[in-house]
Amino acid sequence: MKYKFKKNEGVNHYKTLKLFILFSFLSFLINIKKKKLYENNNEEIYNSINNIKLKNNSCLFDFENTLINIVHNKTLIKMMGKKFIDNCLNQQNITKLFNFNMKPTISTIIPVYNAEKQIFNSICSIQNQDFINFEIILIDDFSTDNSFKIIEDLQKMDKRIKMLKNKKNMGSLYSRSIGVLMSNGDYIFGLDNDDMFFSNDVYKFFLKFAQNYDFDIVGFRAFQTSNYKKGIEKITDLYDYKQYPKNIIVYQPQLSTWLLSRNGKFFIHDMTVWAKCIKSKIYKEATIKLGEKRYSNFVSWGEDTIINFIIFNIAQSFTFIHKYGIIHLNNISTASYRMSKEIKLFGEIFFVDILYDFSKNNSDKNYAVFGAYNAKKNFKIDKFVNNTNLIYFKFILIKILNSQYISIENKIKIQNDFKSFFN
Repeated sequence: MKYKFKKNEGVNHYKTLKLFILFSFLSFLINIKKKKLYENNNEEIYNSINNIKLKNNSCLFDFENTLINIVHNKTLIKMMGKKFIDNCLNQQNITKLFNFNMKPTISTIIPVYNAEKQIFNSICSIQNQDFINFEIILIDDFSTDNSFKIIEDLQKMDKRIKMLKNKKNMGSLYSRSIGVLMSNGDYIFGLDNDDMFFSNDVYKFFLKFAQNYDFDIVGFRAFQTSNYKKGIEKITDLYDYKQYPKNIIVYQPQLSTWLLSRNGKFFIHDMTVWAKCIKSKIYKEATIKLGEKRYSNFVSWGEDTIINFIIFNIAQSFTFIHKYGIIHLNNISTASYRMSKEIKLFGEIFFVDILYDFSKNNSDKNYAVFGAYNAKKNFKIDKFVNNTNLIYFKFILIKILNSQYISIENKIKIQNDFKSFFN
């Protein structure tokens, strides 16, 4: 019996065939585009890696996995980040690890001041990392709220938490320095007391990158939000990362002045000690070089820049990876928003002093002049009269003018533009 075609069946088969051919062609084009994008990014990363000094007999880790993390879809990243943060905000998700005797690979240092509303969230985002060999060092800077009690209760449940309380309010530079010196990890991550890690793979990803390529410093990206109360409702880039160069790899001697000038371009993200994975021995050496006499000063403004400048002088290598690691709380109630202009001004002037004293090469001491003008610009320093900050600033200017390392051109400029300071 012969098969009889039903009405319009041939037409339908023809239409189906056309759609199938069209779909196959589009899929082919998409795959070519994806492959080209992948190859371009792969080539871009491989070109960067060619300049990296690898450890003896070390292997490059899985580039395909790396590309998934670096070449990311921001919508997906936000969605996954929000899911992780919301999970951490659940009060039940605290880790109970009563015994932990391993030497930590990572130390996370958190200076704490009146952070009772956020500190649990910060700690929980660390405990929810998929890498467990870490310690959390919290330095309570003489808080007047329940911050210390919250940390104390959490420490009873997780022995990876270590805590210390300052006998008086010392500022974040001192608190972080004490935390660094008492740390036992091979690498240090910095976190502020109202910020959180953005995903569960921050430790694993950046530690692997630092170890395999032997980088002294690995920087990464950050989101910001204005509210944790109902989870993360809205998150935006903390800085304009579109303007940030891709695949940054810097070695000495360029690294010693990296924080100050990159072909005339200044990137504020590099000034922070959080959103970085730093070799512990580098960070400790920088802290010891800064010296207790200096870090015991009350500095809570520009303190990251101060210690970072010394770290970048000591470190031999730095890279920046375009992967999100931290969610920053943009909170107007935090100390940095409420501190007086006097405290902020002292931080600026203190940095000028550090610029001069710790420049790696004598010729780089001219950057202290840049710092002086930055302080003057930011705070209109001429308006401060009979002020201890002004006396300190005048002392630094005299040191600059008497220096054999500062250029004659810069000395003349200082004398002319700051003449009112010497009347």
